[in-house]
Amino acid sequence: KQWYQRRVAITAGVVDADVLAGTFLGLCTYGIAKKIGPSVLDALDKHSKNIKTTMGEGKNVQIQAFEEAIAEEKAAAASLGSAGEIFNIKRELVQIEIEAEYRRRIKLVHQEVKKRLDYQVELERTKNAFIRDHIVNWLESEVIASISTEQEEANINQCIASLSLLAPQAAAQ
Repeated sequence: KQWYQRRVAITAGVVDADVLAGTFLGLCTYGIAKKIGPSVLDALDKHSKNIKTTMGEGKNVQIQAFEEAIAEEKAAAASLGSAGEIFNIKRELVQIEIEAEYRRRIKLVHQEVKKRLDYQVELERTKNAFIRDHIVNWLESEVIASISTEQEEANINQCIASLSLLAPQAAAQ
């Protein structure tokens, strides 16, 4: 029943209310589009250009950042090329330090061996001097023990006779 009530009678025939509402809506939309369409279009164009400009600036900033990153990477790659040379130089320095330490230790060993050899030489000299002094003392004591009193008196008399002969010669000079 509602369908029948919604019908509106027009002279050419019966037109439904939805058709009238659609036609009215279309005419209003057309009128509004004609009236405010150009200003809305300008506003949308400005907004679109603003978005493109903002996006372009962001894009340019990113491009610049990427170009800087590429330049930094190229600089890093160049420094890595010289890193091999630096590594070789450091390796040579380490070899020089090792050689210097080796020579220092060889010198230290030489000094210690020389000290020990000097000690052995001094020990041998001291030992030989002790043995020599002991032999001299022993021989002296044995010779003195072997001299008898008669031999001592004969020696003393012979010395006195030798001095008597030498005394006139010494006086002449």
